[in-house]
Amino acid sequence: MTLGVVGDPVALVGHNGAGKTNILEAISYLTPGRGLRSARLSDVARHMGEDVYPLWSVVADTYSPFGDNKIGTGMVEGAERRQTRINGKSTTRQSDLAEVFRCLWLTPAQDRLFCGDPNARRRFLDRIVQAFDPNHANRLADYSAALKQWLCLLREGRTDSLWLESLEQQLVENGIAISASRLDIVGRLSSYLDVSPDPNFPSAEIHLTGLLEEALESQGAVLVEDMFAGRLKNARKICAEGGNLTGPHTADFTVLHKQQNRSADLCSTGEQKALLISIILAEMRAQMAEQDRCPLLLLDEVGAHLDANRRHSLFEILLALPTQVWMTTTESQIFADFTGQIMQFDVQENKELKQVA
Repeated sequence: MTLGVVGDPVALVGHNGAGKTNILEAISYLTPGRGLRSARLSDVARHMGEDVYPLWSVVADTYSPFGDNKIGTGMVEGAERRQTRINGKSTTRQSDLAEVFRCLWLTPAQDRLFCGDPNARRRFLDRIVQAFDPNHANRLADYSAALKQWLCLLREGRTDSLWLESLEQQLVENGIAISASRLDIVGRLSSYLDVSPDPNFPSAEIHLTGLLEEALESQGAVLVEDMFAGRLKNARKICAEGGNLTGPHTADFTVLHKQQNRSADLCSTGEQKALLISIILAEMRAQMAEQDRCPLLLLDEVGAHLDANRRHSLFEILLALPTQVWMTTTESQIFADFTGQIMQFDVQENKELKQVA
């Protein structure tokens, strides 16, 4: 697989089940995290029969003004984790991937993001944060690991104070950094969201809700650290009995359709899709303005829930981006006005990728 920061948009065309999304998912695994579907690694490979789960890997050459790199990643045999090599060298740090290759995506599952599980909204926001701050992926992984171990110790009745305090210190340090990074990105994006690049796409207003996020907006980080450390200590008994802890892992963000002055979850599916696109495009503009780079963009079923005017406007915007865009669709005619500007490939049953003249 060869990927470039610049180049004509790529459209993968085929019927449902042909394997279009599989290609986008493969590209998404060149970045930190669990990929485009957030699937278990053992569920990504093509199953060869009952109880047979073959290993899988992805290798790509990437090209950009910041350097050319060869990236390889794949599932480790006998473990639910993957290994990664960058230019022939192994790495265990997820942030190393984000340093050499950055990518954002939208999928049909996200079309109702504002009405669904807060976990999905956090993943969406954290993907945007990682595009600015590669170390955000490491902090999320460290926080999640410490939280899991802390809860496990408490629920097993293992109350070693030194061990618990060590884990709580990790939760405080990583939790404050995670919340601060999210707040920083929301603040940065707000100025780019105020003005939509096209009148067909609405302006969005985004806000964070969460214990640490809200505290950091009114207090210094040191005071918030002390507050969170105290809450962790006081929550030991409650969590040992099966209760829940409030923290960065329970934060959420809300979106407002500014022109309609309406919460995103009350908007139509088409308006929600347009708001998501507005947020992604604002991230692209922020990256270009502040870091002189633009992540590769993956758009699965790009035309879903968009009317003809919005699709046309979106394609014009995508053609102007200084990055490569990969899209999937079942209907090639949606690109009729852009013949020669968008490379189309016919995907046939996971076997053949044939370029459409």
